[in-house]
Amino acid sequence: MVKADIVNEVARATDITKVKAEIAVDAVFDAMRVWMQRGERIELRGFGVFQVKPRKRGIGRNPRTGAEVKIPPGRTIRFKPGKDLQNLIG
Repeated sequence: MVKADIVNEVARATDITKVKAEIAVDAVFDAMRVWMQRGERIELRGFGVFQVKPRKRGIGRNPRTGAEVKIPPGRTIRFKPGKDLQNLIG
């Protein structure tokens, strides 16, 4: 599934035009981006939780040369599916 599929499904389910559905989908994704940039937790009941978590620094290896590479600390996005979603795909 890609964004166009989501837009088509929203348009069909809500009986609005694809242009309006795309605006709505973009608004939701933009709001989620802003919240994650702030480091906020996004909880969608029945679906799951998106959370920004710190990532430790570490040492990796270049697979081509085998040389050690330092990995800087940073932040990463984690998704934990909700109970309803987990049971659906069981």
